[in-house]
Amino acid sequence: MPIIAYMGVPNDRNEEQYFRDFSDCGFNVSLYGYASLRQLTTACRIADRYGVKILGHCPETHDRPEKAASILKDMPGFFGYVLQDEPSAPEIRELQKEILRLKAIDDRHCFYINLHPYYDDWTLDFTETESYDDYLDTAIATSCGQLSFDYYPVTKQGLRDGWYDNLELIRQKSIQAGIPFWGFVLSVPHAVYPQPTIGSLRLQVYSNLAYGAQAIQYFTYWTPEPEKENNFHNGPVNRKGKKTKTYYLVQAMNRELKTVSKLFYGARVISVRHLGRVDRGTSQLKQVPLNVRRLRVMGRSGAIVSQMEKQGHRYLVIVNKDYNSRMQVFLTMKSLVPRHLTKSLREEKPKDTYSVAPGDVLLFKLK
Repeated sequence: MPIIAYMGVPNDRNEEQYFRDFSDCGFNVSLYGYASLRQLTTACRIADRYGVKILGHCPETHDRPEKAASILKDMPGFFGYVLQDEPSAPEIRELQKEILRLKAIDDRHCFYINLHPYYDDWTLDFTETESYDDYLDTAIATSCGQLSFDYYPVTKQGLRDGWYDNLELIRQKSIQAGIPFWGFVLSVPHAVYPQPTIGSLRLQVYSNLAYGAQAIQYFTYWTPEPEKENNFHNGPVNRKGKKTKTYYLVQAMNRELKTVSKLFYGARVISVRHLGRVDRGTSQLKQVPLNVRRLRVMGRSGAIVSQMEKQGHRYLVIVNKDYNSRMQVFLTMKSLVPRHLTKSLREEKPKDTYSVAPGDVLLFKLK
């Protein structure tokens, strides 16, 4: 599974130590904009030594796409082309022309556009569409091959109430179009967004996975320059290239993610329901999952209950929607077939009661 860092290793730090630290933090794709094609290819060669790939762009990929693609198509360590972050619908339609020029030379790599989230109808001013559906349809009509969107739910005031609604919309469009979606995790404090905790990171990662995300992206790895309103600070790596306390939180999260992603990557989500509190745009769990007789949760925010299939097996995913407090899960199985899965994906006999850490996930193999 791609574990992507937005603002990964900068183009002025194309050095072994920085890609080593990047890989050690658990990332395998570095997203960055480069000042030249030469710098981009240099980054690819260094990144490849550490099992990392580059998702990037440079002036040549936009101005001379055929030349850039002819060089990058066979470049070790290259993951794909960044077209634009949060474009409007008219801009997306223009970007399709650029994608087709690149794709005529290189049809093996990723073509990346990251979309606006849907916070409320005021965001439609940025998309320049009449509805968020129209905006997503415009992106689907391109040759990108995935839906990427950057909703950041955890704020200093609590969890945004439209996050799961946005996930529902993205998941529905992803299924209809037959293309995967990629979700985001916020890892740099700024503006209304607080210092990440392991609970807030887990909630974002496991909620995205429960809905079917096929890549996890972090904003950001390298700390951006502070802006008047944003005051970016304390990303995993600071502006001088030094590790911060956030680095070790993200590293711990990615250790979990690398293991559990073996279950989620390539899985087909059958249903996503909510138990306990039902958020806007979501549906209450009314029927217990396969081979489960009873399922109940006790917690302030309730749970996501997702069922998925992979390689002929059915799986149950339960996510604690509270990133500050533990949740109790009570369940009874109908037979001896279901097994509890640890985060190392080891099978165990299921228990009747589980205590789930803030934002954490509980996994079962149902058949």
